[in-house]
Amino acid sequence: MDKLEKAVQKARVARQATVAGNAGRPAPVSVAIADRTAGPALSRTVRVEDGILEQSRVVSHRTRHQDADIFRLLRTQVLQQLAQADHRSLAITSPHYGDGKTTVSFNLALSIAQDLKQTVLLVDLDLRKPDVHKRMGLKSPLGLSDYLINDVPLSECLVRTSFERFSVLPAGQSLDNSSEVLGSPKMAALAREMEGRYDDRLIIYDMPPLLDQDDSLAFFPHVGSVLLVVRDGVTKTVDVKSSINALSSMRLIGTVLNRVAAYAGDIHARLQDLVSCSRCNRSGCCKTHLDA
Repeated sequence: MDKLEKAVQKARVARQATVAGNAGRPAPVSVAIADRTAGPALSRTVRVEDGILEQSRVVSHRTRHQDADIFRLLRTQVLQQLAQADHRSLAITSPHYGDGKTTVSFNLALSIAQDLKQTVLLVDLDLRKPDVHKRMGLKSPLGLSDYLINDVPLSECLVRTSFERFSVLPAGQSLDNSSEVLGSPKMAALAREMEGRYDDRLIIYDMPPLLDQDDSLAFFPHVGSVLLVVRDGVTKTVDVKSSINALSSMRLIGTVLNRVAAYAGDIHARLQDLVSCSRCNRSGCCKTHLDA
């Protein structure tokens, strides 16, 4: 816990420095990225098969389906929260691996992309255990770590999906020194560039878990808002409290309560007044009970 508290303090200091120092200050690193989420500079287009999505518990692209309806409702709540703060980036994290953060990240990002007013870039920041690319059936694609470490052009790392307005930046090769990489000036410059280039683009970061490593804390100074995913019946109360404490300097807009389906092979989701919004401390703010 001492290590976590030190990391939290470090993240707070970094965030304060970022807020105080960014006004009018040029970025220390130049970043060139594709002109549009659906632009021609994106060299790879991936058509994701329905069977792969189903195996990955991705349902938000479906029409007339109650599981997709849940993510559409969550989408509305999240977009309202982001609009209130004028934020264009959302980090999704959890206390531990296995809580369902990537499932929620992918479904929410895809649901938001269905909104004709939004383009979405889903970024896999879990550089130690990347998983987003597997949801699309990709094997070891180029990604963020290749751009940051090996100077691979970002246009070769970005993936345009067969869904309009929805692109993905995979994590790339896994890294042991991921915390240092995510805290680098090059990553900070990329985050500013991705978020600031287009008014209609939302960046969703699939973050590493808070209590398993300190990678998320290293990057949080560059994130607008945060959504916390916890797993019903598995995540301990003390871990939820520790996670909320770790996010005390962030704008935590709500909590998604996630649990294993009651019967195998299916997803059942419904809204419940289960967890009060961590930001405003009232029920009904931004909470989803998702069996996934």
